[in-house]
Amino acid sequence: MEYDDIKNWFVENKKLFFASIELTQRCNFSCKHCFCPEKTGGGLSLSELKKIIDKIYSTGCLFLNITGGEVLLCEHFLELYLYAKEKGFIIDIMTNGSLLRKEHVEVFKKFPPSNISITLYGANEQEYKDFTGNEKSFAKVMEGLELLKKNNIQFALRAVAAKTFEKSLLDGSFDKIAENFSVPFRYDPIIFPKISRDMSPLYECMSAASIVELEKSTGLRKSAWENKIKEAETEKCFLWHCHGGVSSIFVDCKGNAFVCGIYRNEPISLVENEIDDVLMHLRNIHQKHEKIIYSNECSRCDKRKICKWCPAYSFLYNGNECDVVDFFCDLAALRAKCFGEIVL
Repeated sequence: MEYDDIKNWFVENKKLFFASIELTQRCNFSCKHCFCPEKTGGGLSLSELKKIIDKIYSTGCLFLNITGGEVLLCEHFLELYLYAKEKGFIIDIMTNGSLLRKEHVEVFKKFPPSNISITLYGANEQEYKDFTGNEKSFAKVMEGLELLKKNNIQFALRAVAAKTFEKSLLDGSFDKIAENFSVPFRYDPIIFPKISRDMSPLYECMSAASIVELEKSTGLRKSAWENKIKEAETEKCFLWHCHGGVSSIFVDCKGNAFVCGIYRNEPISLVENEIDDVLMHLRNIHQKHEKIIYSNECSRCDKRKICKWCPAYSFLYNGNECDVVDFFCDLAALRAKCFGEIVL
């Protein structure tokens, strides 16, 4: 069976397919856009983390994403990674790449992850200094990438579309780094508030107009949006494709489970509760969000089929799950205008 066939089976049968675990919110960077409000202390014990892995494993879940903060700052990282590999999980790791060492590489060579996703926070030393607060960060990340490449360990590069390195995104500097390592690169166009609803990260969010200009200059993005808009014309109605809380869950560094990493509301402890009770709680939240999706003001918008608005984003921006987010409105309208002049 192909990946999509397997995923569709899990979705159709409302089975847990994907779980993401935030090992820590600690980080050795001080990025301007970061949505994590807690940079120090805390974290679960190894026994608690293994208990979480066991409960997720009991559902038949296939994919496990290990994230942070910076995952390599978690003292239990390698032991937990090996424990999850022994369970048979297909594992992705998200890291900033600056703390990769030989001991990590030796483990990854013997027990390869499905992928290591490394986020770049600039295309040169100055951008890293301006964005992460550490001018040595860029060199350390490049050393980490060289270590992975030398040992034939699969990884991919990504970035956030931030004002600090907007020029480097537009001139292809990030793409050149990816080409140098012969790996794929993608960027995420949206920077959102901290999960504590602190709005300071939005100072780094590019304007809707700038995001669309970047997308117009990126061949794959341009084609993807043109195709998406054409498809939207033929769809009879809007269909929400999020499966958060049903086929996917997010677990934070305190052991609380949520429908996704953005929506940190209505927590339930996966350490203290049975997995079936946790999943029932999250499915109830998903159903509540589904009702909002099809009944609020956004559901009547003619750009809804190409808009990324959801209750989780509304909660971050507005403190509730129902209200519009003006930025998403502007972005959807500009995309509709610029990628085919198609009336939806």
